[in-house]
Amino acid sequence: MHALYFVGTAGSGKSTLTNSLAQWLRDAKLSVGIVNLDPGVLHLPYGPDIDVRDFISLQGVMEKYNLGPNGGLIAAIDLISSHLETLQEEIRDLGVDFLLFDTPGQIELFAFRETGPIIVSSLAKESRMLIYLVDAALAKTPAGLISSLLLAASVLVRFHLPQLNVLSRTDLLDKGDSERLTEWLNDSDQLIYDLQQTRNELQIELSSELVTTIQTIFSGLDLVPLSALNMENLDLLFSHISNILTGGEGFELFR
Repeated sequence: MHALYFVGTAGSGKSTLTNSLAQWLRDAKLSVGIVNLDPGVLHLPYGPDIDVRDFISLQGVMEKYNLGPNGGLIAAIDLISSHLETLQEEIRDLGVDFLLFDTPGQIELFAFRETGPIIVSSLAKESRMLIYLVDAALAKTPAGLISSLLLAASVLVRFHLPQLNVLSRTDLLDKGDSERLTEWLNDSDQLIYDLQQTRNELQIELSSELVTTIQTIFSGLDLVPLSALNMENLDLLFSHISNILTGGEGFELFR
C-alpha cells in the first residue's frame, strides 16, 4: 500500500486533486482508497472511504469545550491522534494499492502542530510521501512564488518524507502568467531580477538568499504543473510519484 498525503494552503486544490487522481488511478486499473483528515470540511468532491468526521464532530467539540470555530477546529484536529488505532484498522481493511490522504484545509493546523507528523508517522507506514500543492494563483508574482516555495520547504523539514511539489490550479493562469512562471522556475536569475523591480534593497538581498536556499533544499525550483479540475498532467504527476516510490522502477511495479 502506497500512501500519498496532499498538503497545501487553503484553497490550493487538495480535495479536487485527491478526487481527480483517484479517478485517474482507477482508470489505470489500480485500487484506491481516500481518507479525509479534515474534521471541519462541509463538502467534498468525493465519497471518502475513511472519514475522521465519523469519529470527531467539530460542532460537538465546540460545544463540549466552549470553543469558537477556530479553537474548535484546532481541538478537533488534535483529537484525531486519539483515534489512530481505529484508523489503522480501517486502513488495513481497505487493502488498496494507493491510499490518498486529504489533509485539513488550514495547513498550519496540520503541518505545524504536533498532530500532523504524528498522524503521518502512524498511518500506512510501508510507503508514503507528501504532495505539496503550490497554488498557481499565489505564485504569479516573484514574491508569491518564493514564499510559496519557502512554505513547501518548511513542510519538508517538518515531516522528513519524500516530497513532490506541484503547481496546482494552472487552469487559472493566462498565457502570460504561465510563461513567466516557467521562466522563473527555469532561471532563478530572472526570478530575482523581476523581484528587484518591486522590492527594496534589503528585501531583494533576503529573497535572493532564500532562492538559493530553496534551490539547495529541492535541487532546483522544479514544480509539476497540473490542473486537477481539467485532469491535465495527471499522467506526468503519476510518473513522478512512481519514480519516488519505486526508486525509478516505474509504473509496472504497481500492477
